[in-house]
Amino acid sequence: MFLSLTATSPAIAKFVKTGCNDTCGNNVTIPYPFGIGAGCSINQWYAVDCKSSKPYLSALKHLEVFSIDLDDQKVTVYTPKIPNCRNPVLNSSEIMGVDLGNSPFFFSKLHNTFVFKGCGFAVMMDNERVVTGCSTACLNVTLNDTNNCVGNGCCQIEIPYYLKSYSIHIERQGEDGDCESAFLVDVTKLNDEGWYFDPFNHVIRIMNKSLVPISLKWTLTDSDHVTCCERDPITRKVDMFNSTPLVTRYCGYSSLSNNPYVIDGCREDGK
Repeated sequence: MFLSLTATSPAIAKFVKTGCNDTCGNNVTIPYPFGIGAGCSINQWYAVDCKSSKPYLSALKHLEVFSIDLDDQKVTVYTPKIPNCRNPVLNSSEIMGVDLGNSPFFFSKLHNTFVFKGCGFAVMMDNERVVTGCSTACLNVTLNDTNNCVGNGCCQIEIPYYLKSYSIHIERQGEDGDCESAFLVDVTKLNDEGWYFDPFNHVIRIMNKSLVPISLKWTLTDSDHVTCCERDPITRKVDMFNSTPLVTRYCGYSSLSNNPYVIDGCREDGK
């Protein structure tokens, strides 16, 4: 559920703490528990810097924010897509991904997919443990001309659980000098923008992008002292590899035009 709000909107229910800005630039809403500036977020992990009309998560290596979804507890950020060009000697390589460290964020298994474009196979690793992977054939296809992602020069697969960090291992096949790429990406955002393979228009413009959107699950615990405007916080479980789910606190919605994480955010017209 994506919330759209501009600074010139008429009086509406509050999305941020008193005295805090709710937007960065023209298109990105920053609702609480995130916040722009000192004292506007629930903790330092949710602090957002607004620079040149673009929002960045200051505690996560200044990843640029694409959107924030309160209902799904999801923040979508842009991350670099690193190409892996062929080494004439080595047929395998490893690419480092993003490490979320001790943050309350996880790579979302519900919204992201793992994509490999190239000849051979690629696997996603978590602390030297294989998470998922897929392989391709390259049958009479030039990688630059690939227009689908169903196994011929390109493949995709879901990730099985929420991750804190990952790396990518690629095994190449063939003798050409093309560059492979393997990355995690939010497939819903790509479909929305027409960047990704669609059986009706056969487009994969994402392959030419240097940045790709990834969705992170944001979590809140008892130590965050979450309060909701209508009812007590409810709990959600985040599936982890070790089968012990993480419990996150969540404020339910009463309508599309509010922010239940703000004490007066449930009032329909700001009244």
